Amino acid sequence: MRLTLFLFLISLTTFIPPQAQDPSAAPTQPLPQLPAQSTKPPSTPDPCPNAKSQLDLNDCYSNLYQSADAQLNATYNNVVGFMKKNLLLAQHDNNAALVTHNETSLNKLLAAQRAWLAYRDANCDSIKFQYEGGSIQPMIWSQCMAEATKQRIAILTTAYDISN
Repeated sequence: MRLTLFLFLISLTTFIPPQAQDPSAAPTQPLPQLPAQSTKPPSTPDPCPNAKSQLDLNDCYSNLYQSADAQLNATYNNVVGFMKKNLLLAQHDNNAALVTHNETSLNKLLAAQRAWLAYRDANCDSIKFQYEGGSIQPMIWSQCMAEATKQRIAILTTAYDISN
């Protein structure tokens, strides 16, 4: 048993680097320094720099949401228009398989959009509820709705690349 322990300890010394065996030995190269990490998140521009009151902020964020919602409607309508064009081409060519595929694609997009709208509304209502009775509540709701809507625009734009 002692022999096994002795052999084990000796085998460990062969894996220890020379600097660790002799504490007085200086390393041959300095260790690389990692760049300092910033604890501050990157700043984003203030979307409402001219707002002087909570009422002004509420109005500004409401306008941001309305703008994002209009963008979403335009993006969604562009995607649907592109898909309907493909459906009409398939119908013109009498390609039954492609007609079925395009009809199914349109139905799935519509179902996904309806589900996403229900999720967005429920999620933002949940977040808004945390500020129930506060003057900041309308701003929080509009901010949530605008951010979620912008994310959906990005998803639609990326997933349904209609630029080609």
